[in-house]
Amino acid sequence: MRNAFSLVVAVRLVFTLALCPSFLAATSVTARADQGWQAKVDLLLLAPKISETGVKNIFYYDGLASSSEESGNIESEIEFAQRVTLGYEGSGLGGAQIRWFTFDQELPYVGLVEESPPVSLSGGVNLDVDAIDAELTQRGSFGTWNWLATAGARYARLSLREQQINFEDLDDIVWFGSTGVQFEGAGPTVSVSGTRPVLADGFAIFGGARTALLYGDTDLFSAFRSGGVYSNPNDFVQVWEIQLGTQMNKRFESLDLLTAVFWEAQRWDSDSDLLGDIGFHGFGVQTGIQY
Repeated sequence: MRNAFSLVVAVRLVFTLALCPSFLAATSVTARADQGWQAKVDLLLLAPKISETGVKNIFYYDGLASSSEESGNIESEIEFAQRVTLGYEGSGLGGAQIRWFTFDQELPYVGLVEESPPVSLSGGVNLDVDAIDAELTQRGSFGTWNWLATAGARYARLSLREQQINFEDLDDIVWFGSTGVQFEGAGPTVSVSGTRPVLADGFAIFGGARTALLYGDTDLFSAFRSGGVYSNPNDFVQVWEIQLGTQMNKRFESLDLLTAVFWEAQRWDSDSDLLGDIGFHGFGVQTGIQY
């Protein structure tokens, strides 16, 4: 219920900003001259997190007949990721942009299965995430804040597959392929971000929030299921993202140089619980040009 209410509020705000430029013009004090092409790269240092319950959903979804308890942990220190944004903004402060986020890293895994005797598991998993957004944008100013609203569509693929975990040591194994989970789907995405100048000229604080509602197929690859694969063809995945930070805009004769430092958090949550509620949090550095 709270997620649905938050989505309604976000959608209303986005379409108020995106579809009512006359409202923005009436409330604008000092609109920035942002029209032109933009190219930005975010270099991200993110720590991926999956709860113990999430790990059990991914690797031991149906439970094991020969054990009384299964536990596992996938938790990594900061890992590298990146995001690329290309966009254009017209003289009416409306525009379009494409964003691509990618994360592809090997993460450590440790686990324990209470057989007789107990079996310790170790190894690694590969977490591979790609998300591509194609959006329309609308900018406007209200008071001392500069606002950007976006609405569009996202295609996403998320794969978490094991790399040489010793499941073969367990009594219940029936499939010797690579275990894990994979989702692929698409759906609408909306976002709102605000920037406020502070202190020196060109320096500002900013914050933003984004949500994407994705529909697609989730495949679970289980070592303890005959045939190895369980498919959910109509899964619903909610993605939530938040950014907070500071930025600097330096104007030159032919272009603007953009730099920023920020904190970011993401959460990928599936209705089927097969994704294990994967989350990211960490920091990023942004560089870009505008001309």
